[in-house]
Amino acid sequence: MAEKIKKKTLGLAERLGFAAISIADNLRSSYLNTFMLFFCTNVLGCRPGIIATLMSIVTVWDAINDPMIASYADNHPNRNGDRSRQYLFASIPGGIILVLLFSHLFQNPTASTAFVFVLYLTLSVFTTFHRLPFYAMMILVSPEEEDRINVSKFHFFGTAIGVALGSVVMWPLVRLVGGVDAAGNVANPDKGFLAGAVIVAAAIIALSLYHYFTSKERVRPQKVEKTPMIEAIKILFKKARFRRNVILDFLRSTIITATTGYGLYYATYVLGKPGMLTLLSAVYLFSSMLFLPFVGRIIRKLGIRKSLIVSAVILTAAEVVFVIMPKTLIGGMAVVFACGISTSLINVALSLNRARIADEVEEAEGRRVDSMVSNVNGLAVKCGASLIGLVFGWILEFTHYDGSLSVQPDSAIKGIIFIMGWMVIICCAGLILAAPKEEPAKIAGAAAGTEGE
Repeated sequence: MAEKIKKKTLGLAERLGFAAISIADNLRSSYLNTFMLFFCTNVLGCRPGIIATLMSIVTVWDAINDPMIASYADNHPNRNGDRSRQYLFASIPGGIILVLLFSHLFQNPTASTAFVFVLYLTLSVFTTFHRLPFYAMMILVSPEEEDRINVSKFHFFGTAIGVALGSVVMWPLVRLVGGVDAAGNVANPDKGFLAGAVIVAAAIIALSLYHYFTSKERVRPQKVEKTPMIEAIKILFKKARFRRNVILDFLRSTIITATTGYGLYYATYVLGKPGMLTLLSAVYLFSSMLFLPFVGRIIRKLGIRKSLIVSAVILTAAEVVFVIMPKTLIGGMAVVFACGISTSLINVALSLNRARIADEVEEAEGRRVDSMVSNVNGLAVKCGASLIGLVFGWILEFTHYDGSLSVQPDSAIKGIIFIMGWMVIICCAGLILAAPKEEPAKIAGAAAGTEGE
């Protein structure tokens, strides 16, 4: 069993470290999700269907190698016994590759497509290593459930900040550096997107190092027993709670990607005002920050199942407004406001669920597979994002989207609305159906060898 923690209250600097790593990861993800496909189609001239397919292939491969990297981390602690923190240094080569991704080095669209594919594949490997502590440290920081709820709130406070910075701040910066033409579009996107990537990369490295020097792994097995990857996966999938959590993480990813990942396309071509992306992102940030202080209290009161259902109902109601009036600012703002509330609740609930699963596995099997719990669920997250990206790219391809046009065909507009509207409603229905059927007794302290309530 894991060693018992001696200190239940985590310091502010350490809790802020969880916000820092979350800002770093979500700033990278937000910048990539918001601008990468747009940069490829509108700046590099790549065909949307082809580049979306290649990016999806990378994402699926990245998802498949997640368990392999997690298995290595669980079975190979460093000299200090840490199994996660050291991989924060992957932020350095990852930051360099991010900058190269937004460098327009080739004038030929085919060469640019191939270059992006290779770099995106390489970045995915470093991102997987970097995300080991991003997920696992919320389990390893403490066996106390109250501590985990507290760091999860800081963690997802950072999520909201990172997502918002990736668009609220970075989009005006891209427009400022690249200049804006009479139609409101970026006049020199090469320069603007590259400047944004440099700033994002520098922030990722600085925030990751801060988390490294302020965090500590407190949950440690007294006896380190190597668990082969296949055996660890079998152990996890025997648990119905884990299987449901994989489905829930898949749906969470599709919802977040569909509602926030294509905001630039929505603002530019549906609303007809690219600058509206900043307002929509600010509304998302505001609702997330407004609601986050109440998340822990709501989960304690309702439990994980009811919290997920409430989240899905809130977002579905907003999506109904969106599909009725998609070309109005009210419709767009309703979606991002509800998304900020719902995802705050979903993220913390699923984080707590993963921690419970890791503790239950140790209680039943006598071994810890924290990284595997996080990274198999990470596989589901990446598959969800990959699926939505693939569908979106080919919708643009088949609806004759042309990045050189300031006005897109009506069929392309309908495709954007379908992804941000009906697709999210379908995923919310799945979220309700997949919500855990039972609420287990609290096992706070179980990993430390104490009895749960």
